[in-house]
Amino acid sequence: MIKQYLVPIILFILCLVMLIGSVESRSARAAFLGKTVFYPFTHSIHTMRSNKELKTELTKLREQLASETLKNLRLQNELKLYDWAATVAMDEGLSDFETCEVIGYAGAFQMRNLIVNKGSLKGIKIESPVVSATGIVGKVISVAPTHCVVMPFSNPDFQMPVMDQNTSVQGILQSDIRGSVSMNMIKIGSQISVGDTIVTSNLSQLYPKAYPVGTVMRIKESSDNLFISAELAPFTQVENLEHVFVLRRHK
Repeated sequence: MIKQYLVPIILFILCLVMLIGSVESRSARAAFLGKTVFYPFTHSIHTMRSNKELKTELTKLREQLASETLKNLRLQNELKLYDWAATVAMDEGLSDFETCEVIGYAGAFQMRNLIVNKGSLKGIKIESPVVSATGIVGKVISVAPTHCVVMPFSNPDFQMPVMDQNTSVQGILQSDIRGSVSMNMIKIGSQISVGDTIVTSNLSQLYPKAYPVGTVMRIKESSDNLFISAELAPFTQVENLEHVFVLRRHK
């Protein structure tokens, strides 16, 4: 029984002690008790307050970090886009173009076309050539006011005259249903070798002459023994494109 009432008795005595004396003496006793008897309790309250303040500060820091991350990401994308546009602008005859973002795809995998976010309101027309900073992409086949559809060179329906950059050997750029890109209809005996760079031909009515296409990986003879074909490694990976450049005019 005594143990049951021991704590209340002690607290009652402490209350009496706190009520006796002047304001200064009571304050001194309160400070003493706070540092000794009630220290675990006061320390716990202080710790809880500190934790709450730290959580609030951490939340603010996380919000600031998210804001700065989004800002840096936007600046990085703008810088990347500026670098790509500057690369394209340096090529002769490509001074007038519209920068577009790829926003979707249309069609099956090897037949699919690109959907980009600008159209006739920006002066884009059907048959406008489309390039990337590294090489050709394709041509515009459909135009709406705010977007257009681009058929890439990887689509089997796309064909275009190309040539060997070193020897000017002519051929036709084509892609098969498996996605293999080749320069076909090359005359047997033509001077073309593995490693040669293939560019757009002077015979093309679509592209400026000598815009990059890809490099020769292997040479193959056709079944009729009249022509050879060169399998290419394109400079542009169509499936990885974020932005393209639609040319308004060419040389």
